[in-house]
Amino acid sequence: MSPYTEGPDAQGPDAVRAVADAAGLEAAGWNSLLGAEDFFQTPRWLAVQEVNSGTAMDFLLRERAGAPVAGLVTAWADTSVAWLLARPDAMLRRALEQEVPEAAGVLRDVAGGDPDRLLPSLVCGGRHLGRTRTLASPDATADDLSALLDRAEAMAADRGAATVCFPHVDVRDTSLTGLLESRGYRHHPSDHYAWLDIPSGGFEQFVEEMSAHRRRRVRLERRALAEAGVEVNVEPLTQALCPRLGELDANLLRKYGNPASDEGSARMIGRIAEIMGDDVLVSVARQHGSIIGFGMVLRSRARGEEQWYGHRAGFDYEAQGKLPLYYDVLYYQVLDAAAKEGATVLHAGIGSVKAKLARGCQASEQRSYLLPVHRTEGAADAPSDDRETTT
Repeated sequence: MSPYTEGPDAQGPDAVRAVADAAGLEAAGWNSLLGAEDFFQTPRWLAVQEVNSGTAMDFLLRERAGAPVAGLVTAWADTSVAWLLARPDAMLRRALEQEVPEAAGVLRDVAGGDPDRLLPSLVCGGRHLGRTRTLASPDATADDLSALLDRAEAMAADRGAATVCFPHVDVRDTSLTGLLESRGYRHHPSDHYAWLDIPSGGFEQFVEEMSAHRRRRVRLERRALAEAGVEVNVEPLTQALCPRLGELDANLLRKYGNPASDEGSARMIGRIAEIMGDDVLVSVARQHGSIIGFGMVLRSRARGEEQWYGHRAGFDYEAQGKLPLYYDVLYYQVLDAAAKEGATVLHAGIGSVKAKLARGCQASEQRSYLLPVHRTEGAADAPSDDRETTT
């Protein structure tokens, strides 16, 4: 039995304790665990997720001699949460539809033949899309990470979870993949995560480094947008933009089967603007003054290196028609703006990996790791949360 099975935090020099909320993370030393590419586990972004995720979140900190050496974010996932791209049942269904070889074994051995039986689940490592992981200082050991997993798995059992899930573990994170596999976690590929090194010369250098065929194609795409009266600009996210961006965000979510409402998306985007300030920008496409598409980018300036993260997008599909909006909004204009700010990497996230590779991105496989949970006798009810459920 885990030494952390009991409810109260462990005490002593080598402890795992829970930080009450994202607002308390910085004072607890959380930032010392963050790497240059851990933007989605920063206290500011976790504060966004607390109000937008619609579920209970926990922040676990492993300390040795009173100093933090490792950390883990968890979120409770059941049928009420709308973030399907990090929900284990939806991810397994998608893998089965795509005939991913490992998915059949996970369905049989973890889900008992029914993806619904993966819920409720304690989702670990952050519910962001790509590179979900434990945080660790350079001094962290395998025992430190194991202590965090002991605590998380015990929490899952106490709360009546069916599984523990790390939704998007990068295959290059060998310390975590090895640890999870040694503890009996099963996995299936969940997607590929893409990123692009930003050329210092911005869009023009980016295009010049393409093949002649693709360079001509990009030039034709941009000419088509200009002839249709479409202008794309990268600008601050303001509250005034939120109602229209919410409509477009909900359009995209519904297109791919996610529950969404215009009002809910607008409120969620407004909260991002409020919390992130000048670290959130939007690439906005306007046709004759009307907004017909957008992409959101988040700026990380950790450890003296600026990196940009694509986060959300949305389009007016009727107005868009056959116009090649997507890459101009999400890549070309963003690359130019990022280069001017000295950013070095654009994180393009998961999905459409072939198209991203064709435009110069690198990519790595992500895996969903799952462990069935043996519920503790007399387990408590699932954690409740009265925040609004949004994606």
